[in-house]
Amino acid sequence: MEDKELIESFLAGDKAGFEGLVEKYKGMVFNVCFRMLADYNEALDVSQDIFLKIYETLRSFRGEAKFSTYLYTVTLNFCRNRLKALARRGKHIAFSLDDPLETEDGPVTRQAVDTGASPRDIADTKIKEECLQKALSGLSEEQREIIILRDIEGREYAQIGEILRLDIGTVKSRLNRARFALKEKLEGIL
Repeated sequence: MEDKELIESFLAGDKAGFEGLVEKYKGMVFNVCFRMLADYNEALDVSQDIFLKIYETLRSFRGEAKFSTYLYTVTLNFCRNRLKALARRGKHIAFSLDDPLETEDGPVTRQAVDTGASPRDIADTKIKEECLQKALSGLSEEQREIIILRDIEGREYAQIGEILRLDIGTVKSRLNRARFALKEKLEGIL
């Protein structure tokens, strides 16, 4: 079903409409939260908070923008607020990719899926992912947001402009500066 149909279904009293939205977007929301916060548990908490907020306020969604644009905006706002709250408490988000993931069923060790790649390739990929996350964490919030939206999530410039309330020229120039900053961070790590 299309987003509009799911929203209309939910507004008509069918909870399955909202469940459809959650199923469709839970991966995207969690991914953005994880990339912004660099902490699995914080990302999980914020993701749940986001969907709770959407559930409570979906009636006020006017549909002037695509639902996904609205959801990206809400997600980034929640992440910004969580980062500020963590900074006020003096908590610096850091994690080790070797730490087990905490799930509802208990801790799970991270394991690479057997893709037929050699152990060296797998190790190289893991190192690159760690370096990327470390470099992303070292960027400013503004730079991290725009890199995540364009280069990780693959959003179009126009949608990024809507989400961040910027014109396309500003999106492109900020993205260029963010990519340059990320490149410098990666050169220092790799």
